[in-house]
Amino acid sequence: MPPARLCSPSPPLSAPTLVLAGCLLLLPPRSGRAETVVAYKYQDYAEKGGRIAVEAQYGMVEQSLGTDAKLKLTGVVDAIAGATPTGQPAETPDGEVPLAQLDDRRKAWTADLSRQFGRTHITLGAANSRESDYVSTGLSLNTLTDFRDKNTTLLAGIAGTRDDVSVFYQSERADKRTFDAIVGLSQLFGPKTSLSLNLAFGRSSGYLSDPYKIIQKTVEIAPGLSLPLTFAENRPDEREKWIGTATLNRTSERFRGSLEAGYRLYHDTFGTTSHTLSASWFQRLGARLIVAPSLRYYQQTAADFYHLTLDGTEIEPDNRPRPDGPFYSADYRLAKLRTWTYGVKLVWTPRNGIQLDAAYERYEMTGRDGITFASAFPKADILTAGVRVTW
Repeated sequence: MPPARLCSPSPPLSAPTLVLAGCLLLLPPRSGRAETVVAYKYQDYAEKGGRIAVEAQYGMVEQSLGTDAKLKLTGVVDAIAGATPTGQPAETPDGEVPLAQLDDRRKAWTADLSRQFGRTHITLGAANSRESDYVSTGLSLNTLTDFRDKNTTLLAGIAGTRDDVSVFYQSERADKRTFDAIVGLSQLFGPKTSLSLNLAFGRSSGYLSDPYKIIQKTVEIAPGLSLPLTFAENRPDEREKWIGTATLNRTSERFRGSLEAGYRLYHDTFGTTSHTLSASWFQRLGARLIVAPSLRYYQQTAADFYHLTLDGTEIEPDNRPRPDGPFYSADYRLAKLRTWTYGVKLVWTPRNGIQLDAAYERYEMTGRDGITFASAFPKADILTAGVRVTW
């Protein structure tokens, strides 16, 4: 998991990626008193069948600098191991797709400096993420401005990253750049109800393929002799995306709980359109315990250049990047698919200034195109535990 996420992510990825953007949840809470916050979180993501497993450890320190400013530092260490589909097809319709072993470690950090200027809260951010074959560096600027006695809040933010990618069939590292912008509005409708609406735009350019995904095509190498050969995938070197989100929060004094429900619409120039529905209920049990069940549904259309194999097409693949096309990928994450994520979270405050949390989630992905092999799509269990101390 990355140290900072885009408010409305693109189609789901199994491996962690780093993207900066201006999300309300990423901005430090505004407070009238100086305080120090230290937090630690552990997460275990394990796909079934010996697929990808990620153990992640997060650390965070947030320090007030007087009453109007804060400095927030986070660090993440991920250990990634297991197997992932290569892009080759299974030998039989019900068979297992070929897998490739993966073993890597990621170290990342973020730094956010925020300050209140009258009605406007400004946050400057920097981030860096490093893997053995991937280095990402990013900067961000986010603002929150209050209106109407703080009943209305305007969000505006921009962010950019520059990534260096090691590609196994190239001697030089490839370059990737991203730019993201977001505007949003949050409105309080009395003490029990709030609504947030966000619009985001993103653009990526450079090397956008997955350097470890391949695609298969049966090629005639001699008269009467054909063999299934594999080639590196080739995606466009530019992508634009548009994201709209709506989040409703409603508190019920009668049931001593609150509902958070959201919808997200996503579209990009790869041809992918996705819809996400999510809901969480935060139930207070006693004075110090909260139980929060959650459900999230996601579905997407396939990318325009997704193919199970290149057999039956006129595409002549090549192992070199081809910015002018043709484009092709057999990555199951670009297929027409759906995911369900459901789980429950416990938050316990044993005493003022100390908060403990634990969560379990089940993640299930299935295909919707009728052609992609069922064995390509993962199912995973996600366990999370953390502690937060404030003084």
